[in-house]
Amino acid sequence: MTCKYCLLFELGHCRKTNPYPQGKEPRFLRLRTGQVLRLTFDCKKCEMLVDKL
Repeated sequence: MTCKYCLLFELGHCRKTNPYPQGKEPRFLRLRTGQVLRLTFDCKKCEMLVDKL
């Protein structure tokens, strides 16, 4: 799934405004249900990609 809402931007780590990324990719998001999602970022298109594991 692609999403225009980007967590990197919300955390202040946008690669367009901050050319030196902090952290490694892919990043992971764990939901309350225990499900884990993999987050990758396509900064040229300004999109966040979300995949189930």
